[in-house]
Amino acid sequence: MRSMRYWGFALGIAATLSPMVPALASADVVETKGAFLELLLQTAAVKPDKTGKSPYVDVPTKSVLWGYVHKAIELGLAKSDTAKRFGANDPLTASQAAEIAAKLYHVTLGGTTPLGWAQEQGLLSTGGVLSASQATAFVSNMKRLAEALAAFPGSWTLPPAKREELSEAIQASTSAPYLQMQLSESESFKIELSPALQNKPGAQSQLQTLLNQMSSQFTISAEQMHVGSHLYSVAQATVHTAAGSHSLQEVFDDGVDYLQEDGSSWTNTTQADASLEQSLLQWKGLLTQVTWAGTSNGLDVFRGQLNTNSPAMASALRSVGAVAPGENVSQLLKSIKGTVSVFVDPSNGSPRIAQIQELCSMALSGSSLTQTFGADAQKSIQALQVQVVTKANYQYQTLVPTLPAGLNLANWPSSPGSQGNSTSSNSTGNSTGASTGNATGNSVSGGTGNAPGNATANGTNSTGSSTGNTTANATATGNATGN
Repeated sequence: MRSMRYWGFALGIAATLSPMVPALASADVVETKGAFLELLLQTAAVKPDKTGKSPYVDVPTKSVLWGYVHKAIELGLAKSDTAKRFGANDPLTASQAAEIAAKLYHVTLGGTTPLGWAQEQGLLSTGGVLSASQATAFVSNMKRLAEALAAFPGSWTLPPAKREELSEAIQASTSAPYLQMQLSESESFKIELSPALQNKPGAQSQLQTLLNQMSSQFTISAEQMHVGSHLYSVAQATVHTAAGSHSLQEVFDDGVDYLQEDGSSWTNTTQADASLEQSLLQWKGLLTQVTWAGTSNGLDVFRGQLNTNSPAMASALRSVGAVAPGENVSQLLKSIKGTVSVFVDPSNGSPRIAQIQELCSMALSGSSLTQTFGADAQKSIQALQVQVVTKANYQYQTLVPTLPAGLNLANWPSSPGSQGNSTSSNSTGNSTGASTGNATGNSVSGGTGNAPGNATANGTNSTGSSTGNTTANATATGNATGN
């Protein structure tokens, strides 16, 4: 119930008689500060605080409005005109409405004023006194904007048209019937010795040399095809380290998964894998503070930060074994930072993701180092930083994924749009359960099933997966160095 509407009506009449209040474009009543606060908090599902005694003569303690005024003051949304008068009947300007709403929703303004931001977002078209209907429309649109940004938290300055373009590109790319991906990734390590080893001659160089040798680069080439609810995909991955190279191929045949490592025989590794389901939900909340950075070679560039509070991040780390059983994943997430650039091709009126670049780092020290890798880690290492750089390119050509040599599947599609026979005929191979639990296998699986959806997490996955072995080996070397 809008308890201030009758007061607002009286002010609307006064507005037509007084040059002090700008005239409205219609006979609509003038919105008031008190009525707006009540409407805004109700729409945002913020409960009023009815406790205490109102010090304001224009907001009686027993009135409905007092609870909302009291809550607004507690939240720092508004101030009273004087110690004894709140100003509930004051006409509300567009500037005041934008400022109050921006505070409530914690809007990042990007250097502009609240009113300027609201006008850029199409939430307000006037700068004068608001009518009741204009205030209602503004509050409703503000709520819808907040709901739309649930997929990209904190991205308040993203222009409406670009926000729609990015959402359409993600949806179109993650549900594309045909997709090809080329991904490259490299990782590097930097270490800081514990105080006990810092004065040990050669200790720093020995450990850094070990870490350099453990740094790796890997590439993934993947193709996939959707026919209705059926999915067929092929991926090849190669990992290069100082110790040598390791190759892996994975084929997903509409519910049956085959794996080949280093040229060995093909193995049936079929297991439930929800990551192969494509959906915009994979992206929801994964990126935060997304901005439009202009264009590059005809592509729209969007930049954002990895949101380590996103459930998608925790799931990604668990899915690749980066988190040990019983380990507090939130501790690991606190050490991760990442910047993601998404390049969208807006041509032909159907935007799609063309490229994703990610720079991800994880810095561990003190308690986080101990919790993640055990007490022995701090005997040798004071801090460890892992950096992963990932770049993935995408195409959407109408192509049937090419089966690798040596693997013959009776039900594999022979042409675009066709589907094979029942997958029950593909029962060859030994079931090896979780044999794909290595970092490379998981990266290939993520890249194959939903490349655009999971690419932003690949760098993080590799960071988490590789750090355990790296730290363990570095710790052992450090102990040996110290002895």
